[in-house]
Amino acid sequence: MGAEAEAEAPPTEYFIIRPKKIRLIDILSLLILRKSLTSYKFVDSSGTAKDGLRADWVTALTLLIMKVLDKIKVPLKWIGIIVEFIFNLFELNGGIGIIWRIITGKLVIPKRDSADFRSMIALIDGRQDLYKNNSLLHYFPLMEPQAGFDDINLLDITAMAAKIAYENPAYIENTVTNHWKMHFVGFYDCWNKFLEEKTTQAFIFCNKAEDADLIVLSFRGTEPFNAQDWSTDVDLSTLLAGKLGLLHLGFLKALGLQNETNFILGFPTSIEMNADKPVAYYILRQELRNLLAKHKNAKIIVTGHSLGGALSAVFPALLSYHNQNDILNSMHSVMNYGQPRVGDAIFKSYVNVLMRVKYQRMVYRYDIVPRIPFDLPPLSNFTHCGKCIYFDGWYKGKVVDEVPNPNYFLEPLSVPRMYLTAWGDLFRAFFIGYTAGKDFKEGIASILYRLTGLVLPGIACHSPRDYVNSVRLAKIENTLFV
Repeated sequence: MGAEAEAEAPPTEYFIIRPKKIRLIDILSLLILRKSLTSYKFVDSSGTAKDGLRADWVTALTLLIMKVLDKIKVPLKWIGIIVEFIFNLFELNGGIGIIWRIITGKLVIPKRDSADFRSMIALIDGRQDLYKNNSLLHYFPLMEPQAGFDDINLLDITAMAAKIAYENPAYIENTVTNHWKMHFVGFYDCWNKFLEEKTTQAFIFCNKAEDADLIVLSFRGTEPFNAQDWSTDVDLSTLLAGKLGLLHLGFLKALGLQNETNFILGFPTSIEMNADKPVAYYILRQELRNLLAKHKNAKIIVTGHSLGGALSAVFPALLSYHNQNDILNSMHSVMNYGQPRVGDAIFKSYVNVLMRVKYQRMVYRYDIVPRIPFDLPPLSNFTHCGKCIYFDGWYKGKVVDEVPNPNYFLEPLSVPRMYLTAWGDLFRAFFIGYTAGKDFKEGIASILYRLTGLVLPGIACHSPRDYVNSVRLAKIENTLFV
């Protein structure tokens, strides 16, 4: 858009936190002097957004977390690279057998772009095959009949797609093609204009190469060693998106926002893309349209875990905003796992009307990510859309409007139970392979990850492994959505 179009765009409301500008003295000042939040240099706002609002200790803690994450993003990235390399080195060389391979000169060196290289997520849960048990108890109570999808377990395939979205393109294509016997369409590594790098990844596949019944779009989630991803999850920055309401700015940027202070300019109906810098929303929208032209009776499911779940929630709302009815009419559902909050009450109402019973999210126990950003008006006006399947206990699910302890640590009486849960999950991990079958056996990486729950319980509960297990071992109360 040119300068003339920009001048015609109506004003909008925005509130932006700049992590690089946050100083420790600012955080102390927020608590002691109680000045207006918008008076600080690390905040950009429209002048009306949050004007005159004083921050509380939760806000101060959020800012501190964002500051720390900004400082450690480079060393954390390198820690991740080293840890993943070491784990893959041992796995590719037979564990302790690595000694013999070194002696015989047959050592296999891991390559990050190869089909056998696993990210930390796949090291925690290396399962690639779909589950063979098609018992109806594995489906959400609200799910419409699966006519046309043959024997596909939609929960299992979306949970697995959300999990393998963390892997490299070769790994994903190998899983879809050789393990699932389905048609891999493409992997999309997309540009974030504001971070000036490719930070958003997604992939698409169909259940068949010809006359497909099902098209799945899966977004990559919050990577364990990516501080920027974690900072985005807790960020309180927002942008008023017209009839969509107030939306999380970081998630909009991840989908391809072009202007951070004006939604109309930020998401025009179409844009000209640089082939080397594809923009997530626009390239994925076009790919789905192309697929629907080929597979005229296919239905689309959008999924993701963590940050990927957030993107899966906003994506159909953007389609609706741009009246992309050809795609929306073919939308079967959004099914996501461990999704953070993405918008305010207006956005919630919009999505609930748009998707009706087609929007389903799953939360495992005390997973911290679905409980952020905090739902604490007037500063943090974030809430969840629809209802969810909440798993309390060992994979016993029930339909709820909101999970217990919705703001995580703000209910002190729940803290002892959270730690008991972490100990229980750790204890069960040693025996689940015997009680539930070898498909559920946990390795050293998963056990080590569960140990983080003894420090911060909500982190361990966020593992995609538990979401896949929840789908496969689910006993969901027969409660219908209303």
